[in-house]
Amino acid sequence: MKKCITLIVLMLLAFQNAGSLWIIGDFYINQDYIAQNVCMNRFDTVPICNGKCYLEQKLKANDREEQKFPTVTYREVQLFLQNQIQFSFTVVFFSLKKEYPTLRAYNQRFSYIFSIYHPPRWG
Repeated sequence: MKKCITLIVLMLLAFQNAGSLWIIGDFYINQDYIAQNVCMNRFDTVPICNGKCYLEQKLKANDREEQKFPTVTYREVQLFLQNQIQFSFTVVFFSLKKEYPTLRAYNQRFSYIFSIYHPPRWG
């Protein structure tokens, strides 16, 4: 049910936004009929417009209809934010020297970092 409603709403939005596209598509599909029966210049001996005057008339009417819709105006709201938190800056000392653990085996010192890791063997 939700999918049907969503599809209907999407189709309505597509039809509303593509009004001039539908008019142009309808004109090109029915151009022969419009040129022979509806065109204002259909009685001329040499028809030049082939119904394009009808297309212009319909597009202008569509533009007038679209302009009748109310325009959305936005209000400008200014927000003022004042931060009440007070900071105290103190000096913090820290050391950049890194110390790694060492392993003593057979009276030899070496670091874990430089030793080669070997996974345990099975069997």
